[in-house]
Amino acid sequence: MDTELLRTLLGATLASSVAILLIGAARLPVRRIAGSSAAYWLWLLVPALIVAIWVPPPSQILELSSQSLPGRARAAVSTAIASATAPATSIYMTAGIAIWIAGAAAMLIELIRRQMALVRSLGELTPDSMGHLRSPTAVSPMLVGIWNPRVVLPAAFEARHAAEEREVMLAHEHAHLERRDIAVNAIGAAFLCIFWFNPLVYWAVRMLRADQELACDASVLMQRKIERRRYADALLKTQMAAESGWRMPVGCDWQSHHPLKERISMLKNPLPPTRRRLAGIAGVLALTFATSYSVWAAQNAGEGQRVLVSLKMKVAETQAGESKDSYSAATQYLVHSGEVPAGMDARPYDFVCTPYLPGDATEVSVPAPVQGQVLLDCRVRNEGKVVWAVAVLVADGQDATVESADRNGARKYKLQVSASTSAEAIAAAAKASAAKRQ
Repeated sequence: MDTELLRTLLGATLASSVAILLIGAARLPVRRIAGSSAAYWLWLLVPALIVAIWVPPPSQILELSSQSLPGRARAAVSTAIASATAPATSIYMTAGIAIWIAGAAAMLIELIRRQMALVRSLGELTPDSMGHLRSPTAVSPMLVGIWNPRVVLPAAFEARHAAEEREVMLAHEHAHLERRDIAVNAIGAAFLCIFWFNPLVYWAVRMLRADQELACDASVLMQRKIERRRYADALLKTQMAAESGWRMPVGCDWQSHHPLKERISMLKNPLPPTRRRLAGIAGVLALTFATSYSVWAAQNAGEGQRVLVSLKMKVAETQAGESKDSYSAATQYLVHSGEVPAGMDARPYDFVCTPYLPGDATEVSVPAPVQGQVLLDCRVRNEGKVVWAVAVLVADGQDATVESADRNGARKYKLQVSASTSAEAIAAAAKASAAKRQ
């Protein structure tokens, strides 16, 4: 379990890092060609590549049958305990998982602390006639709240800003609200908690917020007839260099945390035509799909040769010195080397063997397979709990039988296994399975 979790985490870290580097290289050219909105859509590539890494290649169950035989053993199977033969989890794996969880928890606590500190710093919030909240300490409009985001305005908002400036600021915050930017920032905060050890993620969250502000500026200027000069003046009047995006991990603040020079510089450039902007967004979405699909396909192509695994299992209960079969099952499936098949569920027992071919990495502490051999890492579970774990080294295409008993000898397990990489055997099994389904 720890090994699989670490592999998943490392795969997601690699995928997100590659996506962040690609976005870092593409965001400025895309912004110049298709506008800030298209550049903002580039960040969809990060979760898309992670999903592409996480989605496993489809395993194919050719046949699954089970039979619970009469007898009192059926009522007692849930009392089975884990076999002493189950391999112990590496202490290094456990330590790595513990460090990751501790770091994620520390980051979550820190972000919550900063968010709560900001909310407390706003003082007592009171609603106004426009449906906004008023703060006696806020210096600029902001959007606060995850589940029910509200626009917070300074108590002296009208006294500090002219009518045109107020119109610009409110339009900007309402654009954040309509675009669901709060949810995007919450996802960014979650990424920080999960990948707290990756320095690229910190840079990515900062750049995401920057692109978010630029996209919001572009949205306001496209939808409302606001003079660019008035918009820039409002920015200059309210921007405070001491403000930092870390102060509000989840929220949207009129005081942009994007470098002010670049934000105002973008206001000097004409907005791209609607056709070019829409074409840019479509192109970014197409690129995201194509890249993630290519990663998924390349990952699956590199999973190794397919292996046909055939399993037969029997469980016998010993009563009054006599052993009687209480459960039997058989299954056959087609997977890649190192792939754990999905959907293997035959109650009250489920059993599965993960095949490994020569040269493939495995955590099983037995002699590695050589040419013409297949290593099968087998698990038998009762009601989700492992009752037997065994590694079997078999000749390619040949059967092997292993037996074991639980600690008190009340139950005996017998597993007959075979694994084949023969194209003829795989084709024959698939054909037979298709004939049975028809």
